[in-house]
Amino acid sequence: MKKNKNKNLYLSDRPPLTLVGKIGLFVSYLVLILWSLAIVLPIFQMVSSSFNGNQGRNIMLNTEFAFSLKNFEYLFKETHFLTWVINTILIAVATALVTLLVVSFTGYAYSRFRFKGKKASLMAIMLIQVIPTFVGITAYFTMQSIIESKIPIFSRQVMLVLIYSAGGIASNTFILKGYIDSISPELDEAARIDGCSNMQIYRLIIMPIARPMLSIIALWSFIGPFMDYLISKILLTSPETYTLATGLFTLVNDERNMNQPAFAAGGLLTAIPIVVLFIALQKQLVSGLSSGSVKG
Repeated sequence: MKKNKNKNLYLSDRPPLTLVGKIGLFVSYLVLILWSLAIVLPIFQMVSSSFNGNQGRNIMLNTEFAFSLKNFEYLFKETHFLTWVINTILIAVATALVTLLVVSFTGYAYSRFRFKGKKASLMAIMLIQVIPTFVGITAYFTMQSIIESKIPIFSRQVMLVLIYSAGGIASNTFILKGYIDSISPELDEAARIDGCSNMQIYRLIIMPIARPMLSIIALWSFIGPFMDYLISKILLTSPETYTLATGLFTLVNDERNMNQPAFAAGGLLTAIPIVVLFIALQKQLVSGLSSGSVKG
C-alpha cells in the first residue's frame, strides 16, 4: 500500500484556522471575558458589601471583609422594606395576570381573525412602542388625581398596575401574534371539523402550544414593577406605599438616610423573587416547547 504523503489532511469538516481566523477567535474570547467581568464584578461587589460588617454608610472597596448580617437587620428594622416587598409583589402579580389575560386574547384575535381596522391598529401598536414611557408621566399624574377625586377606592397602586399592563399589552400583543402565526392553521381546521368552537380552539390548541411565549411575557410583566423607579416615584407619595425600587433609592439619595451597604443588601433580596420565578418558568418553557413540537 502506498503511504499517503499529504500532510495537509484533517479529519474535521472545517479547514484549520488561518492567522486571521485565530486573531478573530482571540478577540471574540477577549470581548466575551471582558463582558462577563463587567457583569460579574458588580454582582460580586454587591454580595460582598451586603454581608460585610466593616462597611460604614458608604461602600468601600478596600475594606477588610467581616461576615455580618447588620445590613439586613437595618433593612428590616429601620426601613419599610417588608412593606415595599409586599407592595411590589402585589403590583407585579396583578400586572402579569392582567397582561397575560388581555394579550392572550388580542394575540389570538390578530393572528386568526380578519376584521376592519386590523392593519391600522397593528400600526398603532407599533408606534406606541416607540414612545418612551416617561413622556406620559404628567398625564398619568393628572389622570390619577381626577379619578381619585371621583372614585376614592381607585388607589395609586391600581393606577400603576394599569400603566404597566397597558405598556405590556401594546408590545406583547405584537410578539404573541407573530408566535401564533407560526402555528399551522390546519390545527384550527381539524379542530373545527371535530366540532370545536373558536374559544375551544383558543383554549385547547393555541394556548398550550403558545405556553413558552406566554411564560416569557409573564416573566417580563412581573419583572417590570421591580425595575421601574420613575413612574412609581411620581405616583406614590408616602414611604408606606413605595415599591422596592422607589424605597431602596431613599437609602442612597439622601445624606440623612444614606446607607449604601443596606441598599446593596436590598438589591440582593430583590433579585430572589425574580430568580425563583425564572427557575419555576423554566419547566413551563421546556414542557411548552415539547408540547408544541408534538402537536405541530
